[in-house]
Amino acid sequence: STDGGKLTREEALFTNQKLGQIRSLPRGAAFESPVAKDTDYADGRVAAETILRLRAAKTRRAKDDTPFFITAGFVRPHLPFSAPKKYWDLHDPTKLPQPMNENPPQGAPAVAVKKGGEITAYKPVPVTGKISDKLKQTLIHGYYASTSFVDAQIGKVLQELKRLELHDNTIIVLWGDHGFHLGDLGIWTKHTNYEQANRIPILVVAPGVTTAGDSTGQLAETVDIFPTLADLAGLPAPRGPQSIDGISLVPVLKDASARVRDHAFHAYPRKTLGRAIRTERYRLVEWRNPGQPVSAAQYELYDYQQDPNETRNHAGQQPEVVKQLAAKLAKYPEAVRRGKRRPK
Repeated sequence: STDGGKLTREEALFTNQKLGQIRSLPRGAAFESPVAKDTDYADGRVAAETILRLRAAKTRRAKDDTPFFITAGFVRPHLPFSAPKKYWDLHDPTKLPQPMNENPPQGAPAVAVKKGGEITAYKPVPVTGKISDKLKQTLIHGYYASTSFVDAQIGKVLQELKRLELHDNTIIVLWGDHGFHLGDLGIWTKHTNYEQANRIPILVVAPGVTTAGDSTGQLAETVDIFPTLADLAGLPAPRGPQSIDGISLVPVLKDASARVRDHAFHAYPRKTLGRAIRTERYRLVEWRNPGQPVSAAQYELYDYQQDPNETRNHAGQQPEVVKQLAAKLAKYPEAVRRGKRRPK
């Protein structure tokens, strides 16, 4: 949707145009459900192009045994929730899960709580004020439709991999770059340090290593994918001019009960930098800017065993857990302010 051919906020952001004027540009549509072919959308064309490259890779392998590496990036279910009507028709909007808790956690620092943001760049979402129940239902419907659409595109690629008889010696990794709030905690989209924005899928198929249907509670980070792939491919552990923070997950892929780390680290800056440690039970978020003393930090603690929906900040009630997790967090390098570099 281009609002009559005008440059929208979304298009400007994705094409690096008029970035200083974003808020003055018209808003595009948050969702659409036209009768359309999959390839009318970019994700359908990405799947089609990936299939062409797989066929070319198969030809090279047959000719001189050249290995291949393909990265296929899909946008959906990112906003806008635009997908062919047939994927919307797969879901009854009245039966889709609605947010259970639309209030921010009790006792959370103000800096942690997000209001508005990316979702307001699309119409008919109100720029200020609450989203109506009907619009919530439509947005959630659009998210599910978009997920089904991209799922179908991934399925086409995997079917072609099997048709080409490459599935028995090809490593497949499927992952997402972030989670997505759908009204939970009163938040939409991402850009938080809460569970819904940071929990992502990581699925690995490695013939001869992984077992179909296995799953694990191992905490992982996307930086682990690089060393894991190198390990699976029989390559040396990655080295570079910068630090390689990831850990190979191959021991866990071989044995789902194995553990290679006891926590995951993540960070998201708002007006203050929020750095976090996630263990199997807890998440600790420290809000503190680089250079500030630790005594100035504000903390959030969430206990997913007792309070899986993050209804309140438990930091005041569990100081020993805060102390333990803060010690883990303190082992990570201090963040560097924008424009500055660490001494060599």
